Amino acid sequence: MAKQLVIIDALNLIRRIYAVQQQRTPDASLAKATEQALTSACKRIITTLKPSHIIAVFDGDRCAWREDLYPAYKQNRSPMPIALAEQLETLKDHLLDIGIDSISAPNEEADDICATLASKAAKANYPVTIISTDRGYYSLLAQGISLYDYFRRDYVSIDEVETKFGIRINQLGDYWSLVGINSVNVSGVPGVGNKSAQTLLERYTNTADILAEAQPDKLVAKVQANSSALLLAKQLLSLKTDLKLGFSLKQLRYQASTP
Repeated sequence: MAKQLVIIDALNLIRRIYAVQQQRTPDASLAKATEQALTSACKRIITTLKPSHIIAVFDGDRCAWREDLYPAYKQNRSPMPIALAEQLETLKDHLLDIGIDSISAPNEEADDICATLASKAAKANYPVTIISTDRGYYSLLAQGISLYDYFRRDYVSIDEVETKFGIRINQLGDYWSLVGINSVNVSGVPGVGNKSAQTLLERYTNTADILAEAQPDKLVAKVQANSSALLLAKQLLSLKTDLKLGFSLKQLRYQASTP
């Protein structure tokens, strides 16, 4: 089997599956339907991608460093449905039954764990695919890491991302620090929207160059006047790739379950 690490952003997958099943299934059967749909999805992922190594990554209870830095982080999100939260341990057991172990860290987001694991594996010349619809992983495409959207059954490409945002892939972090990301309640620079950010990043390589401009026009001056908001957004929206994981890639080897 060719080597490949598949990393499942577990709650991203599970919450989407649960939402679909809520629309289709009576409450009394919802837990079972979610379990079956998750099992089916993961089996399809294994069949399609043929991983040599695989892991499901879950969020911890909170993201300590982001919440300490910015208490409003993700405060606009609806909480996980209680019934689903109570089912998570059972779902982890079912994942293990089909050969997929689960990891999390108490004070870390799955995004940072996935990014760290993917980056370390890619540096060791392992092909890596992250299963997620979270656009926060787009920046990892520049490192040769693949991103697979299970729900559309296709990979996300660098060309697709660059066309969508009108910038180069290595400018994505700067772009988001300018415009912010509403889904995590992080604002960028007030008054700078998508078009303004694209204009700035056509003229400047990155936000550091914008802040260093000695003869700013009106738009650049607006960014410079809000440098603290810009730098906070960039810190909050950047993925960590240097967490201490406490396990090795060998421990993630996929072994098909026996009937």
